[in-house]
Amino acid sequence: MPGKFSETAKKFAFKKLPDSEVELSGEVPYEEVAPYRDRALKHMVEHMELPGFRKGKVPADMALKKVGELGVLEEAVEMLMQDLYPALLAEHKVDAVSRPDIRINKLAPNNPIGLILNIAVYPEVKIPLTWKTIGDSVPLEPAQPATDEEIKQTLESLQQSRKIKNEDGTEVVPELTDEFAKSVGAFETLEALKEQIKKGIGEEKARAAKDKRRGAIVDKLLEKVEVEVPRIFVESEQGKFLSQLKEDIARFNIPYDDYLKRTGKTEEQLLEDFRDQAYKRAKLQLTLNKIADDEKVVADDASVEAEIKHALEHFPDAKPELLRIHIETVLKNEKVLRMLEGDPTPVIATPHDHSHE
Repeated sequence: MPGKFSETAKKFAFKKLPDSEVELSGEVPYEEVAPYRDRALKHMVEHMELPGFRKGKVPADMALKKVGELGVLEEAVEMLMQDLYPALLAEHKVDAVSRPDIRINKLAPNNPIGLILNIAVYPEVKIPLTWKTIGDSVPLEPAQPATDEEIKQTLESLQQSRKIKNEDGTEVVPELTDEFAKSVGAFETLEALKEQIKKGIGEEKARAAKDKRRGAIVDKLLEKVEVEVPRIFVESEQGKFLSQLKEDIARFNIPYDDYLKRTGKTEEQLLEDFRDQAYKRAKLQLTLNKIADDEKVVADDASVEAEIKHALEHFPDAKPELLRIHIETVLKNEKVLRMLEGDPTPVIATPHDHSHE
């Protein structure tokens, strides 16, 4: 109800804070809070239990005595904010990106209610005018072909993974023969297997060289981008890093608490270790979003639908609307990154195309 509280919202003071946050502070006349007071008390009664009374059957006067008038007013302010907050955002043109941190600094019956709101806002992102040519100064290092030693090591790993038991029950490493090559895959000869290994290593080195160039281009771009990254964005990325760490630890069957003891760190310290990486990732996403908006970059509908279908087959409990946002972001990110690299090839989604999330 922005209109209902527009006059009150106008009287709130606006203050810009660091880290892409703003502060709104002011007072709400008690007569605007009063209508919410009875609703708040009724809500508290519905959820209160006292000896001798069933849940929701506590008399209002007893409920008021238990929680106190200030307790009821605090609940009333929470209800009030559902209507006042949209008016504050509209009046002060605040592009909020999260729920506000609300503090009550004045609270008394029949008096104005003092409020201070800290709100994270979507930041202005300034991209250098020369962003399209940044990749021109970052050469692609030629990938070196697979060495004999690398091919040998890969074959040895395959041998180790296919140990067989002899008549004595002892595990032995199979010999490198054409028969061994056939057991690995559709290879008629050992030489064919070696050629495939050589090709695979070469392709992996080529991908690594492209990734290295992409990383260098991103670093050069971010050096020139001006943006105040919201703290909440950084904290969100820190949480993602921590979740990934927990998944990695679980794969090795190591209890998380044991990992903390072994490293001698608290979870808070781990989060702090991730801060710089999280800040960079958040800044990069803001940058990619800005370029995508400016260049009208959109995700291909067919690729999005294919990815959603594939993901739901593996994660049927995932929320389709959130999944769609994630996949569209990943595909748009890839398009923008290829623009930075000067790569004109279209982005075709694959079931594992989740880079730069």
